[in-house]
Amino acid sequence: MTLRARPLIHAADPYQSFDASAHQPDLDGWGSKHEIFGRVLQRVDARDILEIGSWKGASAIHMAQIQQRLGRHGSEIVCVDTWLGSLEFWTNHGDPSRYGALNLCLGYPTVYYTFLRNVAAMGFAPVITPFPITSAIAARFFQVNELTFDVIYVDGSHDYDDVSADLAAYWPLVRPSGVMFGDDYSPHWPDVIAAVDDFAGSRLEVFDERWVLTKD
Repeated sequence: MTLRARPLIHAADPYQSFDASAHQPDLDGWGSKHEIFGRVLQRVDARDILEIGSWKGASAIHMAQIQQRLGRHGSEIVCVDTWLGSLEFWTNHGDPSRYGALNLCLGYPTVYYTFLRNVAAMGFAPVITPFPITSAIAARFFQVNELTFDVIYVDGSHDYDDVSADLAAYWPLVRPSGVMFGDDYSPHWPDVIAAVDDFAGSRLEVFDERWVLTKD
């Protein structure tokens, strides 16, 4: 199987020599198995999928499982994340699902290794490619390398400016008839609603606090 993005991102297999036994499995996520993933992936004959904000890899693994069931064995899922946590992960030291999940070692997050461990344990290392970088730099990287995607899932920062920037940067990377979608279209995250509404206009579909944009 030939992956398009991985050889451009990594000179060597990012899972090579990774000792999965040194890290605990942990697939906790937020809505990572929501039916929106199946709806979108059945709508689009996707080979190349991009995820902005991956954390522990639960949603990427779920998408890989759907692709597998659909018989799309040549697909690749690229996961862009700093694995450093967004604002809400650092503001409450008593929150085990956010601050605690950073798995700090000498003050530095190690949740990236949890991601690798989860992906490898589920057997999807051959198709899920991590890209540990900011979404802004990743977008420029994809533009320079002329990489586009059938499906882009946006689940990074929840701040208005960050969401707006991701939408503007990644919409041009969606192929014709492709889909960009995301979650947290919820009163709990008003900045997400505002940013998506301001960007989407009449293209917007909303389903159970998930938003979907389809490119003509």
